[in-house]
Amino acid sequence: MTTLYHAPLTCSLAARFAAAEGDVDLNIAPLNLATKELAAGGSLYDVNPLGQVSVLALPDGTKLTETSTVIAWIQAQSANADFRIDPDSPLYFQMLRWLAFCATELHKGLFRVVFYQEATDEVKERVRGLMPSRFHVLEDQLNGQEFLLGDRFSAADAYLTWFFVLSGHAQVDHASYPNIEAYRQRVLARPAIQALIHSDMQLDQELKQNLFAA
Repeated sequence: MTTLYHAPLTCSLAARFAAAEGDVDLNIAPLNLATKELAAGGSLYDVNPLGQVSVLALPDGTKLTETSTVIAWIQAQSANADFRIDPDSPLYFQMLRWLAFCATELHKGLFRVVFYQEATDEVKERVRGLMPSRFHVLEDQLNGQEFLLGDRFSAADAYLTWFFVLSGHAQVDHASYPNIEAYRQRVLARPAIQALIHSDMQLDQELKQNLFAA
């Protein structure tokens, strides 16, 4: 079975959201991102020299990294026609567009800075100051539709949902964007999403990762 190397509450949770919503079975290999220790023994560096998640190990030994790629692979395995978007669909490249948006403008563009100690408070505030323009893009996209691509939850929504799991910790304010706020409440209320967030909070404590303890 395909294995997802997973640090609780980190971006690999977005991959778990995609797998749950797409009914794709994954073996989960928990790890502590702070120490890079795998729960089963060994180091994350043995899996990915960058010491980062997401990492997906396929049955043939091939590994995929980068959360957007991992999520795209997961959705391609889904037999759920309401979730999977095939390459010949006009929505396929829109899905890739929003996966890339989440990866670059939100994940690496914001979280990579504000959650790392090497960034000064001044730099963090500058990055937070870039977010309104990104939120305007999302607000316009969500106008009149429930999800990023219309009326169905897609792989791109799995990535964006994870953003809202952490956005409060990043101290960014999106409360003044009604479409975004309605979307945030809607996706975080989905049963599979709620269950995974709850289990990840427990796993974070069990592994003593304490992602937001400070």
